[in-house]
Amino acid sequence: MMLGSWIRRTGFWTLDRLSGGITRKHYNDIKCRMNKKTSNDEQIEQLLKHAVESTPYYKQRIKEAPLLKIENFPIITKYDIKKNYGEFQSERYLNKKIHHMSTSGSTGTPFTVNQDMNKRKRVLAEIIYFNELGKQKLGDKYIYFRVWNDKTRKSKLESIMQNLIPVDISKLDKSFLISTTQMLKKNKKIVSALAYASTYKVLARYLQNEGAVSSEFNIKSLFSSSEILDSKSKEILCNVLGCEVYDRYSNQENGIIAQTRNNSDIFYVNTPSYYVELLKVDSNEPASKGELARIIITDLYNYAMPLIRYDTGDLAIKIEESSKAQIRFKTVQGRSSDLVYDTNGNQLTPLTLYFCIWKFEKIMQFQLIQKSAFEYRIKINGGQNAYEHAEIIKEFKKALGDKANITLEFVHEIPQLSSGKFKDTISQYEYDESNYL
Repeated sequence: MMLGSWIRRTGFWTLDRLSGGITRKHYNDIKCRMNKKTSNDEQIEQLLKHAVESTPYYKQRIKEAPLLKIENFPIITKYDIKKNYGEFQSERYLNKKIHHMSTSGSTGTPFTVNQDMNKRKRVLAEIIYFNELGKQKLGDKYIYFRVWNDKTRKSKLESIMQNLIPVDISKLDKSFLISTTQMLKKNKKIVSALAYASTYKVLARYLQNEGAVSSEFNIKSLFSSSEILDSKSKEILCNVLGCEVYDRYSNQENGIIAQTRNNSDIFYVNTPSYYVELLKVDSNEPASKGELARIIITDLYNYAMPLIRYDTGDLAIKIEESSKAQIRFKTVQGRSSDLVYDTNGNQLTPLTLYFCIWKFEKIMQFQLIQKSAFEYRIKINGGQNAYEHAEIIKEFKKALGDKANITLEFVHEIPQLSSGKFKDTISQYEYDESNYL
């Protein structure tokens, strides 16, 4: 045990105990209920009652006691929240201390969610618990890869207190890759890292091409968020760095919603804190097992601004769950604006496309843009003169279909969103079933 980590951990829990021990209570609750897989029916009932009694938006829509069931509440989006922003504020918290949590707006719809202080403690407890599942204890040194700017930058004191090393990912170029690799080799106190999947994909390619070996590193775990991390990248990172990789599904407006275990691709939902529904892409009916579905979240602990049946704008593949207390799903990807289809009209996830490039080791990144039912443009970073273009197209046709009209565009850089996130697929095509008849 490193002394610095122990001091930070002990200091944190001491301060928490002196201020009422709220974070510790939330931590114990999450840990106990995740292990015992207990139902969240009681938390759902309390939240719905609170929302209808104190929040104008729900007061107007749920007026009778028999309707106080979650399936009778409307599904809401970011647009609904922004349009009716004042109506989502609980009257009981208007004069209380609240925390304003703003999303980056990298997908075009920035907005702010107000969280009461109990909710803030809950989020902190979630982070501690799910980090521990990934072998990162409170106070351990870790790297946080993201776009660091005036809005996101932490002070030197904050970084020291949190034991974090901020690494900017504005440019995932050779300089970034060299400096990151050297840091991981030299600083043996680094226990884990948090980054978008796109950052890890580029790093995995580089480490593989450089012939790095696990004996050079000491890191225990990598947490990947916001985008899909494909199995090949996971395999390389695990073998080269000698660590485990955990996919995390979270957002700014809620918290940690789900996380994988032991390098698997199955997400286990944080049911003590959230009620998750997986609904069909084109209706509000429950999705079937194996079907691509919309992720709908009910935040059970934000009483200042209740978000009930909130459409996150993300998609997942449903796995049949044994009970409401053990909800699971596979993969997470962007909404219909990022859905692409093969030439038979079948929906594709980026995971399907990743296997098209792994034999081309010098390709660092790709981005597929669907322009029509059969027309695709693929931006490629790296390997322009290393491979026959026809061979690359041949591999993509295995996923897209023989009718695919594919254009390759080699670039020096594929721009990220302002947040540092990366879109593997972009759709400029509105699905039309008649195209495939």
